[in-house]
This record gives sequence, structure tokens and C-alpha cells, in this order.
Amino acid sequence: MRRIYQSIGFLAFLLILALMPQGRTSEPEAVSGAPQNKESSEQKYAKYFFHDFKAPEIPPEVAKKMEGTRQKSASTVEATRFINMNPSRLEGAPYMDFVWLWKGSSKDYAESEHVHNFDEFIGFLGTRGPQDPDSLGGEIELWLGGEKYMLARSCLIYVPKGLRHCPIRFTRIDTPILFFSGAFQLGEYKRTPTEFTDAKAAERNCAKYFSYYVNPKMVPPKADSAEAKSKSEEARQESGSTIKASGLLNLNSIEGAPYIQFAWLYSGSEAKPTHPEHAHDWGEVFGYIGDAGREDPYGPMGEVEFWVGGEKFVLTKSCLVWMPPNLPHCPVRFARIDKPILWFTLGVDMKGAYNFSKPPADKIQ
Repeated sequence: MRRIYQSIGFLAFLLILALMPQGRTSEPEAVSGAPQNKESSEQKYAKYFFHDFKAPEIPPEVAKKMEGTRQKSASTVEATRFINMNPSRLEGAPYMDFVWLWKGSSKDYAESEHVHNFDEFIGFLGTRGPQDPDSLGGEIELWLGGEKYMLARSCLIYVPKGLRHCPIRFTRIDTPILFFSGAFQLGEYKRTPTEFTDAKAAERNCAKYFSYYVNPKMVPPKADSAEAKSKSEEARQESGSTIKASGLLNLNSIEGAPYIQFAWLYSGSEAKPTHPEHAHDWGEVFGYIGDAGREDPYGPMGEVEFWVGGEKFVLTKSCLVWMPPNLPHCPVRFARIDKPILWFTLGVDMKGAYNFSKPPADKIQ
């Protein structure tokens, strides 16, 4: 097996370690990677749920270099490396890494400009609530393709393989921001430093890789038929939902980008489940990130029922869920939303329409 620093996306981990001075980061206490219900230890599919952050193994020489960079950083940014998944935690799982940025500012850049041999997606998500859902709650400087972008709104960024990106600077964090990066197909990780220049800082050739909104023409993904759309809407109406929500972001308008949908669920409940059981020949990541606050970021968010392969899981705290291809999953019921929940779904190798078919029995995991 390759070392973990080669087999996962390295950007977020390196960036946060390099940026934060001693005493400014916080680590979660050791918690079980199993879902948060009594039956989890005996359930077949508990391994697909992730509730914490586990740092990758870093070679001593790399760790020493990173530590030196961190000590020189002029940063007051306070952060929590929050939750992640990657192939080292579960074979076959994609890489995703989430970090809470609480407050502070930085005069220094984190990371150097580089390219790598896989597509990546990056997100900066504000938490200002339904009155100001698009605001980032701070300012972040990000370079993409040698062009300088100042971010003040929540956004998703698609970084195709071979496109140089970074440096990055957390100029100002006024209210909590959720920062994440991820990749679906890494293969052998290759990161190649590039020679940074600001000669093209004002150009906007890479603006097409930024998404600041939900593309209404692509929500939901194109269904197989009008009948599928009708059934989905009927399920929502029958659920007795009182949920207050707003679509936040997707990458559907960016050519070549993967299927990603983000939405905030602010309050409310459902009496009956929605999203009927289904399966597909591509993998999917579900995310339920509760905005529980800095004092207890792993605190309760409410109650979500999530079914996998006929097993019921009750989620009360933040988690990521990896669904391999052909594994039946859902229904989902948001039984109670006590704190705002960032809910998202990401398709891995999804091609064509979003289908709701069940796989042949011999393909079920």
C-alpha cells in the first residue's frame, strides 16, 4: 500500500498545518467511526459512516518541514480539523477533508502554487444563516491559473488536473467558515511545484471554474423520466415536511465538473421519509454537517434517519457517508433539525441521468 501522503489529496492538510500557529488548532477527541445508533457495532454497513478527523501518516522529514513553516506563519486564524474520509480509512472511499475556520486573519500565504495529476474541488461555505445565506463571512485570497481572486461569497471551485492553483491566504475570518477540499480519482498522487508569477493576476480566464450559486436548470439532476420527477415530488408532499431550507451551491454549470449539490436545512421536521431506496452503478457521498458551534463542533444537530442496504442508521451528529456503486440506500427522513445542517450529495463517476434503479441481486455489496 502506498503511504497515505501519496494516496490522498494533500492540499487541505498541508494548508491548515502550515497556516496555524501553535495553540490555535483544535483536534477532536477520539470518537468511534461508527454511526450514532445503538446497533451500529453489529451493523454490516457501519463502516461507510465517518464522524471524525483522522490525520494521515506523514513522513518525519515532511512533518519537520511543515512544522518549520507553521512556526514562521503570521496568522491568528483559529481552526478545527473537523471530519474527513479517504482510502486509508476505508478502501475505495474518495478523499474529502473538512475544516472549520472560526475567526482571525493571516498576512501570510499558505501553500505554494502547484499542479497535480487529478481533478480537485474546493469549497468555502459561510454560515451567516437564512438572512444572508450567500455571504462568506470574511475574505479569502485564492490564485487559480495565475489569476488572483478575492472571495467574499460562499463558493465551490473546480480545479481540473494540470491547472496550477494556490497560493491561498485567509485574509479575514469574521464568522465561521467551512472549508473543504476533495477528489474522487487520485491514483498515484503527484504534486508538482510551479514557478509563481502575478503577471496575469487581473485576467479572468479561470472565472469559469467558480460557482457562487445553484444553477436552477440543473436541479434536481435530469431525471430518467417525467414519472421519476413526479414520484419524487409526491414523496416530498406526503412527508409532511415543515423544513425550512435553501439551495446553496452546485457545480452543474461547469463543464467537466462532478455532480455536487449543497443545501442548508435550517429547521423543521418530516413525518415520513423522502428519497426512496435506490441504487446506481456509480458511487455517492452524502454529507450531514451540523452547525453546532465552536464550543462543541461535534455536538448534536438533530436526528436524521438514513437507511443503507435495509439497515437503519440514526444520525444525531455530523457525518460523511460513502455509498459504493450498486449499494441500495435511502430512504432518508429528517426527523428533527435542531441546528442548521449543511446537506450535500456528490456523485462519483456519475454519467448521464441520475437514476433510481435497484441493481441485480448479485451486484449488491
